[in-house]
Amino acid sequence: MSTQTELVVTPERERRRGRGTSRKKKATPGQIVVMTVLAVLVVIVASPVLYALLNSFRSYSEITMDPMGLPTQFTLDNYVQLFQQTDYGEALVNTLIITVVTVVLLVAIVPMAAYGIERIGGRSARWIYILFIAGLMIPFQVRMIPLVKGFDDVGLYSTLASVILVHLGGAASFGILLYCSFIKGIPVEVEEAAFVDGAGRFRTFWSIVFPMLLPVTSAFVIIQALGLWNDFFIPLVFLDSSSAGTINVAINRMVGLLTSQWQLIYTGAILAIIPSVAIFAAFQRYFIKGMSIGAVKG
Repeated sequence: MSTQTELVVTPERERRRGRGTSRKKKATPGQIVVMTVLAVLVVIVASPVLYALLNSFRSYSEITMDPMGLPTQFTLDNYVQLFQQTDYGEALVNTLIITVVTVVLLVAIVPMAAYGIERIGGRSARWIYILFIAGLMIPFQVRMIPLVKGFDDVGLYSTLASVILVHLGGAASFGILLYCSFIKGIPVEVEEAAFVDGAGRFRTFWSIVFPMLLPVTSAFVIIQALGLWNDFFIPLVFLDSSSAGTINVAINRMVGLLTSQWQLIYTGAILAIIPSVAIFAAFQRYFIKGMSIGAVKG
């Protein structure tokens, strides 16, 4: 005959348990310091954006008389004037073309090049890999003047093609480094199974290998898209005054020696920020996942 001992929960014990679970953990001094530092950083980063946003609704006279004041009324006149009085609309289209075309070409070329280096090439492929990595060590300022002279000789200077080609050359080195480190972690047996079924190298890559590269591809696309959209120096150098340039170049041209269209500058800056924030907010988890997986694979 077995006996069972029942646990009797008295009202007093229940009240004690309730107080124990509802008791909040006190923040440690370290957590308070971390949260304080984060709050200060948020204020530092967000203050210029908030300042530009408020001034995008103010007139030129309001900004010049009281730069730190608040808008007296919220109107969209500055946003309308930005597209009517400046080349911002054309610059926006140019920026979109440069960003989309460059990202598409990078995704189409760089993963295949990294796959060829890691899977097909022998000693010569390792030298090619070293050349790509060496490209990361050469500052753009060293290559700038020869590139301008070369594009001018072939008639590509001050065209969107020149900006796209320069971005392709600059981003390829980083892409090769990123993709090669990731491809090393993909089992070769998966590709050998495709070869047995009669698939060639090209089909094996796009049908088998490339889907496995989607996490690192998403991170690579986000990094390059944000960099291309926000780039200022390369379009400034390779697009002369006959072109509308990109959005950042168009904003820079609104700054004059004696007078500046501050109400349009702030408006253009806010419109330039919106796509970057939207892209990163929408694909943030894919970016973090891709970079973390790439780090583990490497």
